[in-house]
Amino acid sequence: MFIPYLGEKSKFSNFIIPNIPTDISTYVEPFGGAYGIYFSLDLTQFHTSTQFIYNDINPLNSNLFTQLGNPDFISIMKETKATEDMYYQIQSSLNKNNWSDVDKALNWLILLCCSYSQYNITDGKWRGDCEFEVVKLKFKYENHYLDKIKSVHGIDYKEVISKYDSKSTFFYLDPPYRTREHYYINHNFTDESHYELSQILKNIKGRFALSYYHFPEIDEWYKGCNIIKNKTLMGTEFLIMNY
Repeated sequence: MFIPYLGEKSKFSNFIIPNIPTDISTYVEPFGGAYGIYFSLDLTQFHTSTQFIYNDINPLNSNLFTQLGNPDFISIMKETKATEDMYYQIQSSLNKNNWSDVDKALNWLILLCCSYSQYNITDGKWRGDCEFEVVKLKFKYENHYLDKIKSVHGIDYKEVISKYDSKSTFFYLDPPYRTREHYYINHNFTDESHYELSQILKNIKGRFALSYYHFPEIDEWYKGCNIIKNKTLMGTEFLIMNY
């Protein structure tokens, strides 16, 4: 895990990553979040020309990943000391601010790192600055991951799938889980979107792996797919693949 994020999948990397093909030209996460699986990949297993693409419709996420490649942002972040007062000030101003892109990325990163919350981060509580300080340290060791990110997008998942779909593309998808869509902010993924996603994935040229918890329609919507399961303390994770 590089950046803390609700539902990010690095904790299940031993279950997911062995199923990710490496003979690909393009790796895309349409629901990027904190890009947890990408940061868990062994990049030496991929061809040097493989393109890694980040996307998240939440502009706070896409802006943060854009700024991760900005030396000015990195310098300011490393010099910033997060405090409890700062945390609550950012939280109360999140949706009514005129911050620059750099400040917006910094403030969102502070919220992500310093929040204790069961779900919606805008209702979170201060838990200390430990994770924020850890992220600063990780920049010394994770630069090769950041350097390999070819493009960052903040568009709808359907657009990014259409843009990059090819026979040599791999999509790892981690959408908001069904009935938990409200845990996340700044997105348009609803209960109806789960069926829409299944229909889109039926018709792509590339390969995909989709993370989910079980719900009744999965077997029907993804009939013919390879479905494997992983029991965890939080429930049974499903990984659905078209290969």
